[in-house]
Amino acid sequence: MRGATSPFRDRRVAKRQVAKLEVYLNNQPVRCRATTLDISRCGVFVQTNRLNFSVGTLVDLVFIQREAKIINLLRYTAIVVRHYPGGVGLRFCTA
Repeated sequence: MRGATSPFRDRRVAKRQVAKLEVYLNNQPVRCRATTLDISRCGVFVQTNRLNFSVGTLVDLVFIQREAKIINLLRYTAIVVRHYPGGVGLRFCTA
C-alpha cells in the first residue's frame, strides 16, 4: 500500500505528460541529440545513453518544435536531478 508516509509516494509537484519531443542537450563539452519520454511544467525525462550527466549538473536544452515549414527552437536551462541507465531526469531552472 502506498500511503502518505510510503517511500514509494510520488512527490512530483506537477503532473507528467507522455511526450516524444526532439531535444538537444548541451553540457560543455558534451552535446547530444535525444528524445524526451515525459514532461511537466517543472521538468522533463530525457532518454540518452550519455553517462556524462551527473546529478547537480546544469544542462542547456533546446527543444525542436516543427510545424509545417516552420521550426521553433525553445531554449531552457535545467539541472540534473536523477540519472539512470538510459536517461536523465531534469528540473527546469527558474529565472
